[in-house]
Amino acid sequence: MKETIVAVSSPRGTSARAIVRLSGPEAIPCAEGLFMKDTSSNSPSEAGRPGYYCQKGRLILTEGLEAPAFLYIMRAPASYTREDVAELHTLGSPPLVEMVLEELFQKAKTLGRAFRWAQPGEFTKRAFLNGRLDLAQAEAVLQVIRSRSDAELRLAMSQLEGGLSRILREAQERLADILSLLEVSIDFSDQDIGLLCPEETDKELETLAKRLSGFTQGIEMGKVSREGIRATFCGPPNVGKSSLLNALLGRPRAITSPLPGTTRDPLEAELVLGDISFSLVDTAGLALPSLHGSYGGLAPMEGIEGLAVARAQKVLESSELALLVLDGSIRLEPQALEFINKLKKMRRILVINKSDLPQRLSLEDFPSPWREGPTIHTSALTGKGLEELKQEMIGMVMGGGIDSSASPTLLNSRQRLLLGQTLESLRQAGQALREGLSQEFAALSLREALDNLGELSGGITNEDILDRIFSRFCIGK
Repeated sequence: MKETIVAVSSPRGTSARAIVRLSGPEAIPCAEGLFMKDTSSNSPSEAGRPGYYCQKGRLILTEGLEAPAFLYIMRAPASYTREDVAELHTLGSPPLVEMVLEELFQKAKTLGRAFRWAQPGEFTKRAFLNGRLDLAQAEAVLQVIRSRSDAELRLAMSQLEGGLSRILREAQERLADILSLLEVSIDFSDQDIGLLCPEETDKELETLAKRLSGFTQGIEMGKVSREGIRATFCGPPNVGKSSLLNALLGRPRAITSPLPGTTRDPLEAELVLGDISFSLVDTAGLALPSLHGSYGGLAPMEGIEGLAVARAQKVLESSELALLVLDGSIRLEPQALEFINKLKKMRRILVINKSDLPQRLSLEDFPSPWREGPTIHTSALTGKGLEELKQEMIGMVMGGGIDSSASPTLLNSRQRLLLGQTLESLRQAGQALREGLSQEFAALSLREALDNLGELSGGITNEDILDRIFSRFCIGK
């Protein structure tokens, strides 16, 4: 914490602006040593000083061309890390950024300063260690960075602003009150002093558990928010599932071929439509021997083909939306109805592809539920029906056909595990009170619950846990 750290906080590569960030006791003097203020500017604030980047006392570009820069000064404790922070904003030229970094390290070496590269997530780690953020908020920073839709970003921002932290803090304070009264009762048990009513305490613990469980009840939906609503292309081989996937994405993600069986392993790709993130899955052709007459007479699938179909069926079972793709230029065989009927309990869209060819497939061949459900005629070749398919997918979610309501926060696996352990400890404490067991049993369970909540918020942590958490960040954050 006594060392000054430095990192490039902007993305790699060429860009309009690059940001070099420093935090620590030598951040401001080191940055000011590389900066020449623009004397023609009348900027009254030291927070953003316009000027030029200098190297060894001279402008680093050729004569007549200057490297414009802004120096932003944020003094402790009113900074993100609660340390002195300086940022040099200049042109996003990789060679220029390298020169800035080399000059910073050379200046620090000359002055004998403790100066080093920042580790992944170290700026946010210092913000946590210095009390700017609690651990739940610090982890929300990573969720903000990784957000892939407006809805997910709003949830992450809510957690960064302290939505989860407030609930945890209130629960900790109330549990600490209950535990203190419980331990006083234990200490004075020989004097028959009862400071707590077991029935009322049990009800209060149950109320706390219900409030905390609100975050766990939406875990699967929270997973949907992070990973996208899984929409799986299914159907016979060679009907254009992979081509449709590529057409929806607007780029070649899946390998396509006129030969059946090209797709073996499920292939996933993200598609964001408005505020909704979909995880599109391309699968192997299902029921290869029987779905279409053109593939009749094939031997039962074995080996690799059988494994591919088994995987496709497993993926389909775990999907929120089935996109049944059929070739409109081929008649539907009676054997296909058996597979189609398996999808009747799923949210599904019937996609009749290859509409650019003469059509031989009729909706009259389908069971009545399919004739009444959504049907989209598409052509991956010409792009026909793609916008209608996108709108239907959005409509399935917005209309309530697919439950996409995420939990109030985006919980990662560590947070879910700790919250689950907290709820179990609360259940055990309540059970001990209801069964009239010694109060020591309830007190032990409440201590475990408080420890888990403390680890959630960062009140109780160790270096290994912090290293695992912040190692997932990128450098400069």
